[in-house]
Amino acid sequence: MKPYLNFQYLFPPRPEIKAPHSVIKQYEGQNFIAQPKLNGSCAVLFTDGHQVIMMNRHKDTFSRDLLIDKEELKKLHKGEGWLVLTGEYMNKSKKDSQGKLFNGKFVIFDILVYQNQYLTGSTFSERQILLDNLYSLKPYDKFISQIESHLYRVNNITTNITQSWEEIIKTDMYEGFVLKKPTGSLDTGYRSDNNTGWQLKIRKPTKNYQY
Repeated sequence: MKPYLNFQYLFPPRPEIKAPHSVIKQYEGQNFIAQPKLNGSCAVLFTDGHQVIMMNRHKDTFSRDLLIDKEELKKLHKGEGWLVLTGEYMNKSKKDSQGKLFNGKFVIFDILVYQNQYLTGSTFSERQILLDNLYSLKPYDKFISQIESHLYRVNNITTNITQSWEEIIKTDMYEGFVLKKPTGSLDTGYRSDNNTGWQLKIRKPTKNYQY
């Protein structure tokens, strides 16, 4: 692990490897954790409990269209010092499983920094356990849970991935799954492609994504 004492942009872990939806059954029982891939904008939240900085994967802020009050985002701060979370900022007017507009939400899928420690070398599974310990969750649907009014966390699917695939593709705001290796080790995020090897994305077939 590395100290993280001052704000510095970190690229979020993102999958670059793609797999066609037709092979989803091949990943059943292969020791992957499936997380829902949401149709929003990949985001990184930096906060020390006082400052709140939300940026996209291109290192730009969401200041012009951020629909979440920063005081609510501060509620995600735990412990002492810097905390950095990565997730999806929902800003594309997509609908949830009940057909309701799901806009202006932040949905967490990973943690990068906790108590001034950049969690390099930690496994994906270890970081998910840390998130389990930090936040109390209320069920929302099968694929996400709620922390606060505009704050959510993805659910991790470890069994019956094929069955879950058939369910997730029916909802507008979900694009498919990102499959992640539990043992995937966090590398520094000083380059955008430093954490691509331990995850892959499978999108549902649409006019835009035919894979």
